[in-house]
Amino acid sequence: MPTLPAVPRHPLALGLAVATLLPLPALAAPPSPTELDRVQVKVTTATRTERLLSDVPIRTEVLRQQDIALRAATDFSRAAELINGLRVESNCQNCNTSEVQLLGLPGAYNQLLFDGIPLLSTLGSVYGLEQIPAGFVDRIEVVKGGGSALYGPGAVAGVINLIPPLPARSGGHVQAGVDVLKGTPQKNVDARVDLVARNADAGLSVVAQRNWNDGIDYNGDGYTEITRKNLKVGGLQAWYAPNPGTRLRLDLQVTDETRRGGNRLDQPEYLANIAESLDTTYRRGSLSWDQEISATADFRLAYAFADIDRDSFYGGLGDVVTDPRAPGYDPAQLDHDVPGSAASRSWRQYGRTTNPLQYLDSQLNWRLGAHALAFGVQYKHEALRDDNRTGNGQRLALLEDARFRNLGAFVQDEWALREDVDLVLGARVDKSSELDNAVFSPRIAAAWQATPRLKWRAGISTGFRAPEIFVEDVHVDTLGGEQIRVRNRPGLKEERALTTLFGFDWRSDPANPVWSWDATASYARIRDTFALGEIQRGDDGQLSQQRYNASGSNVLGMETNLGWQPSPQWRMTAGASWYRSRFREPQRLFDDTGDGGSTVIESRDYLKTPRWTGLAQLTWLPVDAWEAFLAVRHTGRMQVLNNRLGELHATRTFWVTDLGARWHHHLGADAQQEVAVSAGVKNLFDQRQQDLEVGALRDSDYVYGPRFARSWYVNLRYAF
Repeated sequence: MPTLPAVPRHPLALGLAVATLLPLPALAAPPSPTELDRVQVKVTTATRTERLLSDVPIRTEVLRQQDIALRAATDFSRAAELINGLRVESNCQNCNTSEVQLLGLPGAYNQLLFDGIPLLSTLGSVYGLEQIPAGFVDRIEVVKGGGSALYGPGAVAGVINLIPPLPARSGGHVQAGVDVLKGTPQKNVDARVDLVARNADAGLSVVAQRNWNDGIDYNGDGYTEITRKNLKVGGLQAWYAPNPGTRLRLDLQVTDETRRGGNRLDQPEYLANIAESLDTTYRRGSLSWDQEISATADFRLAYAFADIDRDSFYGGLGDVVTDPRAPGYDPAQLDHDVPGSAASRSWRQYGRTTNPLQYLDSQLNWRLGAHALAFGVQYKHEALRDDNRTGNGQRLALLEDARFRNLGAFVQDEWALREDVDLVLGARVDKSSELDNAVFSPRIAAAWQATPRLKWRAGISTGFRAPEIFVEDVHVDTLGGEQIRVRNRPGLKEERALTTLFGFDWRSDPANPVWSWDATASYARIRDTFALGEIQRGDDGQLSQQRYNASGSNVLGMETNLGWQPSPQWRMTAGASWYRSRFREPQRLFDDTGDGGSTVIESRDYLKTPRWTGLAQLTWLPVDAWEAFLAVRHTGRMQVLNNRLGELHATRTFWVTDLGARWHHHLGADAQQEVAVSAGVKNLFDQRQQDLEVGALRDSDYVYGPRFARSWYVNLRYAF
């Protein structure tokens, strides 16, 4: 195993170290995230048409199921960290909400798809990253840059497409695993059964998964940093091809999750000093019809739905003494029937939210000589109702009752100008119920195969976000047990982005590459950027933040990946990303002058967005039965606001190291049956935030960096 060099302190030194060190993944058996031999991988996300990865004009990054299995990633939020330029950031110390940052922009700027269809509704995107089992995913495709020309609102930074498996034979697997984190086991079991017809014209897959753990307290203050959670997911995927030109596909999934963070987990939520508690039922599904009309034309029709019911509690007693033996204990403060008591306030902090979503998608593809034309129409209807309730379910107020509609139509031309030059021209028109005028979203991209080893890519794309209800509005932050709600300022305008990308892919030998190198530079100019103002207390005594249109922002970035496979036994890859995400004018983040204070904090930098990130992995296959990996993930310094202290902090850097190995053995002559054991350690050096907020008055939003402490894991799998 190679010796790691000293950690460089300067960003430029960091970039050079990550680009030259090369620690990284997979090999002959399981390909790596920056796949060296890409020729036979087919992708669909960049152009909504099936193309070989080596031929697609718009850069697409692929993570395959083999990589996910090797790293024992049980859900999408953990798998996403295996792709350079993607990072999963925690947003709440109490309930562990998370987001995937892409192209130097927060999670609200990218769109998550399932087989090309939007997967998550407004409410579903709050906790949905952890609710997508790895067993539902065959590969993950990532396209960075504005994608509204194909996918409509929300695809500002890009799209992440989860492609489900399409088994070619009957079989399946069952597996169980455990991560031991700070002495507490996080347990996982999942199973998949595939039934495929003899001539492979029909199939049915049934998938089930459960994850559960007790609450975990990192700093010993009696308040959890990792929620107590019980997640159960079940689903089925079915397909039928009555003839070679027709395929019908059905996907259904039901998720039931309860999670509770804070303290006094053995008591009702309203008797905790701080509690964030969610009980969620999430039902989603889709039905699609793919039809070949002729040798030059085909179409797809699809319908998808998502329906979420959630009971919630955000808040608590605050710093009220709850121990009868402690000084200052007053039992009246814990009685919700006593007017003015802390319990009477927390008794009124329950909620119930419903969020149904309906989606229709259509696309016609027509190949005409050097042109591949695509036409499509999409329609989305989403509703969100949020009630404030008491501990016994009595409705107190209707907080939100909104409906959003968006109708979009697009056209695209993939034009092979020459054998070595491809051009993509696309445009889309969207009419949102929240906007008076339609939004026009064009894009253009070009790819030039300069030599058999070198391909250049360039593109200009657009994206937009309509002023709807966002993730921040349905996840309620807390400060000292009080709720902080987000509201849109009247007259909020849409947010528009123009992104330019330029890069190249190089391979040492197109037929058998030992080296590969790619790099992409990007610049995004965002107009009327959505921003959140400082926390204020209203005339009713409630804490809130207002979303408004800032003057705009600029995001300048660079990503590079380097891969080396000197032999079938070794593969190394390394990647580094640098992004500078800034508002054009300083934004006011904190102002307590209205409460008699003297602190005003302004900044142009996006919060919780590091300049530098990196990913390096080394995979070793000594013999057919064994494979091992070493992975190093870097998170650079970033700006984080502590609302309780009224301070803007620059965080430290983090280097997270994972080590693991997998042994597998085939049973029987047909090699279809296999047993496998995976084991290792995640975050070996326990790199994480050290200044966590403590006690009942903590600011739940002041959390950053690696989400999990050091953990030891083992996973057992039987495939048949």
